[in-house]
Amino acid sequence: MKRKSVKTNFIFINLKRNFLSILFVLFAIGLIAFSRDNLEASKNGLMLWVNSVVPSLLPFFIACELLSQTNVIDILGRKLNKIIRPIFNVPGEGAFPLIMGIISGYPVGAKIVTNFRKERYMYKRRSRKTCYFYK
Repeated sequence: MKRKSVKTNFIFINLKRNFLSILFVLFAIGLIAFSRDNLEASKNGLMLWVNSVVPSLLPFFIACELLSQTNVIDILGRKLNKIIRPIFNVPGEGAFPLIMGIISGYPVGAKIVTNFRKERYMYKRRSRKTCYFYK
């Protein structure tokens, strides 16, 4: 009797270990079996993205890139440092992502913070605090 329980435990452990792989294979089989419906749904999703998401966010992405190439960030940082630092404990440069995030939404503000981090405008800890504005 002990051998059967050991064998079933072994099978249970293998299923538990390979659960995600099995789930992925079943998902792929479902995609292949219902490919016509999936193709139509993918087409509808892409059309929705092209017709609503791109036109609404593209102007803000372009405006943010143009503004970040000028000295607007420094000017806003100096002017709003006295307000932003005591409230959010972030330097004044954090005002630019905050304002642009409020105007255009979460993705643009998060993208600006990411750009600040890449350009070494903010350190990792400050960029995390700045991203808390959007939660």
